[in-house]
Amino acid sequence: METKYQTEDLLTNDLPEKPTGTLKTLTTLTFIGCAYIYITTLWGLFKNQDIDKQVEDLRTARDQVGEGFMAKWMDASIDMVQRVHDYRWINLLSTLLFTTLCLVGAMQMRKLKKQGFNIYVIGQVAPLLLAFVIMGVNMVSLVTIGFLAVIALVFILLYAGQRKYMH
Repeated sequence: METKYQTEDLLTNDLPEKPTGTLKTLTTLTFIGCAYIYITTLWGLFKNQDIDKQVEDLRTARDQVGEGFMAKWMDASIDMVQRVHDYRWINLLSTLLFTTLCLVGAMQMRKLKKQGFNIYVIGQVAPLLLAFVIMGVNMVSLVTIGFLAVIALVFILLYAGQRKYMH
């Protein structure tokens, strides 16, 4: 008769002791992505101080395109720039929080810990939902958040495929 210890030992001995090459690559890309987000978030906070000039530049460009699709796109862009400025502190704190969750989750998965996947998924999905709440739903937000959602989904699926090597 097998004891509990022998069963657990049998189950865990089949798992690798080191991360697979794919998991190493995914976590390395995540580390680079998180560093990029930290840098660009802080850079954007200091760079985007002159909101009036940005809005004026967009309005000038809007007047030049006339009517049609590009005019609607420019109107949505003006709205987005204004919202980003209005909610800059919420954006800053949420970006730092969710990026840190992604980073911690990736570090846990690199150590072959399954709970890192759940932390990572929260860090990827929650900001997308928050972005719709803060930025509203318009052409620019749909395209921007949609693009980010595709990238998040690809990484979540790739990490999900690596969960079988984690414990």
